[in-house]
Amino acid sequence: MIRGSQTITQIFPTAIKSESSRKSNKGIYTQDRDICMCYRYYYHYEILRVRMDDAVATMEKEFFVSASTIMTRLVDYADLLKDIVYNKPSKKELREKYPQFVWN
Repeated sequence: MIRGSQTITQIFPTAIKSESSRKSNKGIYTQDRDICMCYRYYYHYEILRVRMDDAVATMEKEFFVSASTIMTRLVDYADLLKDIVYNKPSKKELREKYPQFVWN
C-alpha cells in the first residue's frame, strides 16, 4: 500500500474510482482529444499556413503531449484528416465545434 493512500481516500472518497472505470473514461477522453488534435492541426497547417514542425510544436503546448505522440495520433487518424481537408471547415465551424480554442 502506498504511504498516505488511506488519508487521501478519506479526503476524496467519491473521487477514487475502480481501475476499470478509469480506463474506460481515459479511452473516451483520448479519442476526443485525438479528434480535436486533427482539427487543430488542420487549422494550423491549412488555414494559418504554419510549417508542420511549428504546428506540432504549438500543439505540444496546447495539448500537453509530446510531438511524437501528436504525430502518432495524426497518422492513426489519417482518414479523419483526409475527410477534414476534403470538407474544408471554416474558422467559424471550428470555433463552434471547439469553442475552448482560439480560432482567429
